[in-house]
Amino acid sequence: MSLRATAGAMIDFVGWRRYFGLISIGLLVPCIAALAIWQFTPGIDFVGGVEIETRFVRGVTAEDVTAAVEDLKVAYRDLTVAVDEGEAGAFRITYASRAGSDTAALAVAQQSRLDERLAPVRFVDVFSTDTSVEVEVWFPADATQEQVREALSAIGQGDARVQPTDAQTFKIRLQERDDGDTAALRDEALAALEADVGPIAVLQSALVSGVLSSEIARDAGIALAVAAVAILIYISLAFRRLPKPLLYGMATLVALAHDVTIVTGIFAILGQASGYEVNAMFVTALLAVIGYSVNDTIVVFDRIRELLLEGRGGIRETVNAAITQTLGRSLNTSITLIVALIALFLIGGVTIRPFVLVLLVGAVAGTYSSVAVASQIVVLWEEGSIRRRLFFLRAESESMPAGRSSV
Repeated sequence: MSLRATAGAMIDFVGWRRYFGLISIGLLVPCIAALAIWQFTPGIDFVGGVEIETRFVRGVTAEDVTAAVEDLKVAYRDLTVAVDEGEAGAFRITYASRAGSDTAALAVAQQSRLDERLAPVRFVDVFSTDTSVEVEVWFPADATQEQVREALSAIGQGDARVQPTDAQTFKIRLQERDDGDTAALRDEALAALEADVGPIAVLQSALVSGVLSSEIARDAGIALAVAAVAILIYISLAFRRLPKPLLYGMATLVALAHDVTIVTGIFAILGQASGYEVNAMFVTALLAVIGYSVNDTIVVFDRIRELLLEGRGGIRETVNAAITQTLGRSLNTSITLIVALIALFLIGGVTIRPFVLVLLVGAVAGTYSSVAVASQIVVLWEEGSIRRRLFFLRAESESMPAGRSSV
C-alpha cells in the first residue's frame, strides 16, 4: 500500500510524540526510582540457599480413611475399597463394584463420609468409570505462618522468608550457611518444622550454592549483553540499503532499554510490596520479552524501509503511514498474546505467575514502544531534533569558562 492510498486514513502518530514522551516519562521515573532505592528481591538462583515448598498435613493414616468409608459397603453391593498413599501427603481411594453401581452417587456418598468424619478434607482429583471411582484427597492441618517462622528461628533461620501459596502450603527460602552445606540445612529445616509444627509433605525443593548463584548472575548479564549486540548488528545489516542503517538498530535498542526498564522496575516495586523474586526464570522471560519487542519493532521498521525506498513523502509522512498500515497486525498479535497470558496468570499455579507477569508486562510495553519510542526516535533524528540538541549541549560545554559548570 502506497502513501497516497494511506493518506486518507493516516493517523498522525508523530504529532502525538509529546504525549508519548510524557507517558514514557511517567512510567520510567517510578521504575528507575524503584531500581535505585530497592533494587531487586533476589531469588535463590542469585543468592544461594534452600527453597522448599511444604504442605502441612494432619496425621491421618490409610486405616483412618478406610474406616471412614467402610460403611458404604452396606449400600453398594460387592463394593471393595482400597486406600493407597499418594504423593505429597495425599491418599488415593479406589472404590470398585462388580455389580455396576451408580458411580456418581457413590462419589457423592464417599465425599459426604469424608467431610463428616475426617474434615477438613481437600479433594485433588476424581476419576470414575462404569464400575469404579478413584479419588485423590489430602487432609490439611491448621499450621500458621507464625508457627513456621518460630520453628525456623529455633535453628538460626529467623530471617527466612515464609510465603503462603495455598491452603496449609508455604514456600520457604533459607539463606545459605557459612559451611555451604545446603542439603544439611534443608534436612535440618524439615526436621524442625515436623517436630515443632506437625507432619509435612515436601512438594518441591531446590538447593543452590553461593558459587553457582554468582555464576548464574554473571551468565545472565552476559546473555543480555550478547542479545543486545546481536540485535544491533542484525538490524543494521537488514537495513543496509537505507542511508543510515545504524540509526534503526540504535532506535531498537533504545526501545528495548525502555521496555526492560519498565519490566525490571515493576518487579522491583512488586518485590518490595509482595515479595516477588528475581530468579533464572525471570531472566528467561526477559530474553523472551526482548525478542517479542524486537519483532514488533521490526514489523514497523520494515514497512518504513519499503516506503522510503519508494521515495514518496518525507520521513514524518512515511512513519505515520508505516505505523497506520501495520497497526492492525500489531494489535491483533498483541491482544491475542495478552489475553492468553492473562488467562495463564489467573489460572496457572503460583510458581509460574512471576514468569507470566514478565511476559505480560513486556508484551504491553513492547507493543507501545514500537509506536511511541522506536519510530519517534527515527523521526527526531531524521528531522535533526536530536542532533541539534546534542550540538547545543556540546557547544555550550565548549564555550563555558574554565572552572564553571552549567546548572
